[in-house]
Amino acid sequence: MSEHFSFMELTDSTSHPELVGQNMIDARGYEKQLKYTAYTLEEIRRVLGVPMKITSGFRNNALNKAVGGSPTSGHAKGLCADFKPIGMSVEDAYDLIMMNKSKCPSLKKCIFESIKGAKWLHIETKTEANQPTQFYTTTDGKNYIEDKG
Repeated sequence: MSEHFSFMELTDSTSHPELVGQNMIDARGYEKQLKYTAYTLEEIRRVLGVPMKITSGFRNNALNKAVGGSPTSGHAKGLCADFKPIGMSVEDAYDLIMMNKSKCPSLKKCIFESIKGAKWLHIETKTEANQPTQFYTTTDGKNYIEDKG
């Protein structure tokens, strides 16, 4: 999909390996969107200066339901990814992305998620150039607090 992010990485699931085969087949219909998402991840990687571990990318309906995702999730459209930076805290990565959002012009949304002790970043890519970039935090995956930066 891009220099640092592969199709497999953006369609895999370690929590539900039994669903990965069909998820990859279904993801073929969203390759264009996945390329946009990979491009957004590349922008973020340049800002962070460290590699990132993708924990969730495209999710078909079955995988999305299995992980407890929202029925309207952007993951099901190939427009979102969850990741953890390698060699940097999730908090520091979130702050760095927020401070350098102008270097991530395709980033629509960045969410710092901290749920039951687990921490990761969720990003969504823009589908239109004039969409604003927004930053949020959540501790329950249901209530979001907007960060104005």
